[in-house]
Amino acid sequence: MNRLNNIDIFIFRLINERGFTELDPVMLLISNKLIWIPLYIFILYLITKKYKSNMLWILLSLVVLIFAADSGSVQLFKNIFERLRPCHQLEEIRLVGNCGGLYSFISSHAANSFAIAFYISILFRNIKGFILLFSWATIIGFSRIYLGVHFPFDIVGGMLWGLFVSLLVYILFKNKINEIHR
Repeated sequence: MNRLNNIDIFIFRLINERGFTELDPVMLLISNKLIWIPLYIFILYLITKKYKSNMLWILLSLVVLIFAADSGSVQLFKNIFERLRPCHQLEEIRLVGNCGGLYSFISSHAANSFAIAFYISILFRNIKGFILLFSWATIIGFSRIYLGVHFPFDIVGGMLWGLFVSLLVYILFKNKINEIHR
């Protein structure tokens, strides 16, 4: 376990300490949840356009998805593992912006963005869309390390949790979603 922690800290420092002041505002923007509202609206537009008749089920599944990814990342991980954020644990880091809450494992930003990326990819079954959404979620995860508020394994944990939640929600809504794909 100590070796994994050392690897995590090493990778964190590689990313965090090599930041550029010019890039700081961009990373803060990427990490800001509100900036992505137009993307969410666009995704909802695409879903509405393609799946008009089952929109209620899709919206319900998206609400369940975000609730499970977000609350699960806190209740099942952060509050149990109690791993301090790098900005609360390490000295001499580059903290850009606020440190945030006390605990870091797993990243809620990563859990939510990867859950959305995986779930929307399942719905649309489009490899180009998956690559774009996966890249978007990865950039958000990278920004969290860059800003000094998460370790790399927090992001990986969030990604895996997001994948798990998206598959679970798909299974729960499978019958209604399969009607959509018929």
